[in-house]
Formats: sequence, C-alpha cells, structure tokens
Amino acid sequence: MKKGAVSMQLDVNMQSPLVNVQGLLEEAAGKAPDKFLLRELPFRELLNVRADLADANVARVLGNSFNLEFPVQPNTVAENDKHVIWWLGPDEWLAQSVKPVAMPALLNETPVSEMQVLLAGSFARVLDVSSGYTLLHLSGNGAADVLNKGCPLDLDARVFGQGQCAQSHFFKADIAVRPVPNGWHVLVRRSFAEYTVKMLLDAAYDYYLLA
Repeated sequence: MKKGAVSMQLDVNMQSPLVNVQGLLEEAAGKAPDKFLLRELPFRELLNVRADLADANVARVLGNSFNLEFPVQPNTVAENDKHVIWWLGPDEWLAQSVKPVAMPALLNETPVSEMQVLLAGSFARVLDVSSGYTLLHLSGNGAADVLNKGCPLDLDARVFGQGQCAQSHFFKADIAVRPVPNGWHVLVRRSFAEYTVKMLLDAAYDYYLLA
C-alpha cells in the first residue's frame, strides 16, 4: 500500500426484498399451511446467461462451471444438488443456486468474472442478477389454485409437470414458475416482490386462510 493510502472496509448487509412484509408471511403461515403456505427462499444466486451453445468452448465452459448441460428444449430446466438452470429463450438461461449464498465478492475475483474470461471471444455473457429478484415457494393442496387466480398458465400436472418451467404473469407482475416435488417455485422481480406476496395472500384468503 502506498504511503498515505487509507484502508477502507465496506460494510454491506444483505436484505430481502420482502423485509417489509415478513409479518404478513408469518401471520399467514400459521392459518392453513396444509392448504396454502407461502415462503420466501431468499439470497439465491441468480445468473443470467446469454450464449451460443453451438460454440464448443461456450458449451464446455458453462458445462464445467455448473456441472450441468444447459437445457435446449423450450420451457425446461436442468438441475443438480447445487444449481437449477431455467430455460428462458433459445440463447438465454437463468442459473439459480439451490441454496442461499453469502454476499458475493465485490472485487473481480468472482466465479462470474472467471467465466467471462474463459468465454472471451465467444457469443456469451454471464450477468449476476441476484439482487434484482427473489424466489418464492408455494405449497399446500391449494397452491396451484391460488396461483391460477392471477396466472393464466394451465398448472395441471398432466400438462405442466416436473422438469418444466414457464414465464408468465401473476396479475401485474412478470414471473417465472416451475413445479417442484412439494409445490411451486415462483421467481419474481424485486420491484414486484411485495406486490406479488400481497396478491398471493389476497388470492388465498377466502379459500385457505380463514381456518
């Protein structure tokens, strides 16, 4: 360090976009969890990937980075014990961590930066969008009905089953949704997170939260 330089420590706290509605979630959770239960799965790492998988170097780097083959069939996911890869378009995916992650490094020494170096010269970009979204978990035997109050997708398991995903909307909020073994995962933008939670609880009220 040069003479006179000042060492600066950056204090950063991670905050859920649902910090202002935690009381609503806790109150609703105890009413009829067997019928409808809404939980947040906060602090998942979310990486938006744009890439040409026909490029052998791109396919190799992404495959090695996530230990997964990226899905090429529309509206499907690939997953292992660490990541879920959501298909968003012919050359676009979302890589979601299964477990919450700590605050990413604020320097260039990050997995994203390392991938970008390896992908240099190829049609590929990896962008960390973790702070822009949150993940919701809907469960209970009425979860699909509640979601259908504001989402036009056919959520019947015979049509929309395990291994699939889709982009849609819940009332005015854009969402991505996929079925999981014990319910549904709903990905929503941070700016619409509170709105989505309130609308989900409102959609559930008459049917599931009067117990």
